[in-house]
Amino acid sequence: MNDDRGAESWREYNHIELSVRPDAPQVLDRLRAQCPVGRSEKFGGFYILTRYADCVAAATDPRFSSSLQHGPGAGFPHTKARDGTLQIPMINDDGQRHRDFRLPLQKLFSPKFAASQGDRIREICDGLIDRFIEQGRADLADQYSIELPAILICELLDLPADRRREFQGWASDLVANASNDAMQKLVQLTEDLYRLRTESPGQDIPSKILEFSIEGHPITKDEWRGLVLLLILGGLDTTANAGSHIFEMIGQSPELRAFLLEDRSRIATVIKEFVRVISPVSQHSRGVTEDVEVGGHQFHKGDVVLLNWLAANHDPAVFEDPHTFNADRAADRHLGFGHGPHRCLGSYLALVELQVMIEQILDRLPDFELVPGGVTRFPSLNRGISHLQVTFTPGKRRDHGVEEVRDANG
Repeated sequence: MNDDRGAESWREYNHIELSVRPDAPQVLDRLRAQCPVGRSEKFGGFYILTRYADCVAAATDPRFSSSLQHGPGAGFPHTKARDGTLQIPMINDDGQRHRDFRLPLQKLFSPKFAASQGDRIREICDGLIDRFIEQGRADLADQYSIELPAILICELLDLPADRRREFQGWASDLVANASNDAMQKLVQLTEDLYRLRTESPGQDIPSKILEFSIEGHPITKDEWRGLVLLLILGGLDTTANAGSHIFEMIGQSPELRAFLLEDRSRIATVIKEFVRVISPVSQHSRGVTEDVEVGGHQFHKGDVVLLNWLAANHDPAVFEDPHTFNADRAADRHLGFGHGPHRCLGSYLALVELQVMIEQILDRLPDFELVPGGVTRFPSLNRGISHLQVTFTPGKRRDHGVEEVRDANG
């Protein structure tokens, strides 16, 4: 993807390929400067919005639809079950149907609920760190950032925690490669869980979703399965990617590390700035339902438009010196979890996870250093890191007794 020759060069723009480039924000700077509303012929052709104001406008305009009836849904390349019966609701719905899914689910993932998980998240983090702290080296992506949300989502959805890496692999393959095989396995997982929950409902989140009413009727089996699949994908992907990027940033900046170590309370206040810089939810796509103008460009019915949150979060018209992490920045306007009706539902829980993840690493591995060449990125709709090798001064286990964390991987 040559990005130095003007607007024509962007016709080969591939958002999946760009996700592995550490300089992705700078590449998007050039796109914004050369053609703020870009055009790529990849994946059947789509437009790219890079300015903050344009992304916000499209995200809040119902003429830019997430429905599969009007485009590829929230992300593309897109895949679905081979029999065509299972779609992921809410994220690929609009209007009243979207609200019927989102409002009751929003109550389940409220700020109060997220805060209530803090102690359990800290236990899991300590259990994970116990597994490698005596060794003086670790993979903070594979052994920590990826593991924590996987364990937590398994507990919240009553899935077997000892199969979490299997689920993680399927989810990554689906998000990164639109893998139909991965989709089939995840569909079967929701089928098995549906059978268990209908036979023996409890007080867990999947059981509560069985009580939802969608468009005036009880939630159907396929709607339930699709919604649980959405929670699995969201729970396994967003926080894991953000956590790994944060540790990479800390490892690259002695000043940032010293700033956070000097006063641990600062961690809570700078989480949103981390999210702005990283943009763990990097982009969403929309299908245009009727002719509409945004950013000086006339879109037509049937156009596919990519709202690039990463580019918007690095727009100098909104954020001064946007590529610099600024602990004093008021980053509440960030779009790192998207914007509008489809903003990431689990953002409150993700913020708690990220805060505790950072606190525990800086408490127990304060001198960790990145291993040269130890970062492995993978292509995805979002910016994924699969490995982040570090070294540190060995420490002592705390042995919190989190058996499922210590035993699940043997």
